[in-house]
Amino acid sequence: MHGGTNTMHTWVIDHIPPLPNDTQIVQALRPGADLLTGGGIALNLGILARNGQVYRVARAFGLDDYNRAADALEQLGLVATGRRLRLHDVSLDDVYMAQA
Repeated sequence: MHGGTNTMHTWVIDHIPPLPNDTQIVQALRPGADLLTGGGIALNLGILARNGQVYRVARAFGLDDYNRAADALEQLGLVATGRRLRLHDVSLDDVYMAQA
């Protein structure tokens, strides 16, 4: 991490098709989307593709960012599974999925 303010980071997992509204998800998670980009511990959210695999990870810095990201995803119709997962070298604190 370079100096300065921490911001929300998001990245995709290769070869897993994204959700149809992925552009909206990225917009909702971007630093300018009213997310508080303060310091704190890193908390990771996973987003499931339709095939049940995690295709996107969003990293929040601090509980405020995490809660804002979770609210933004829920406003887009995604629901928390309540599952914590280990994905390669990243621990996911919760995983979100599109409603059926």
